[in-house]
Amino acid sequence: MKAIHITAILLSTLLLVACGKQQQQNISANFNTEQTQSEQKSTDPKIEWGKRVYDETGCATCHSLSGVGGSIGPKLDGVGKKLSAEKLRKILLNPKSQNPNTVMPPFEGSEEDLDALVTYLMSLR
Repeated sequence: MKAIHITAILLSTLLLVACGKQQQQNISANFNTEQTQSEQKSTDPKIEWGKRVYDETGCATCHSLSGVGGSIGPKLDGVGKKLSAEKLRKILLNPKSQNPNTVMPPFEGSEEDLDALVTYLMSLR
């Protein structure tokens, strides 16, 4: 029984570490210097910037899009039509406001990165 509890604690710790790998550096600096073909084709560069924030902060460790990603957190397919930008921002900054038992860490990136992430999530309709 102790082994199960220890395993559960270790798994929870690993998830927190994986979800919390938000870079302290401003991801926006990378955005301007490392454009990919898909970014060059995008009609809204802020959506692509937000996608990069999503990828680089490890959101897919716990959340899935189109069946790709983790299953710890809710699926994000259609989140842009389910929640307002204001609600998404509130959840990202304080995940426990939505679910007191969540293991999701608060977003710790720059204000610009947060705006881009919200723009990207709102595009998921």
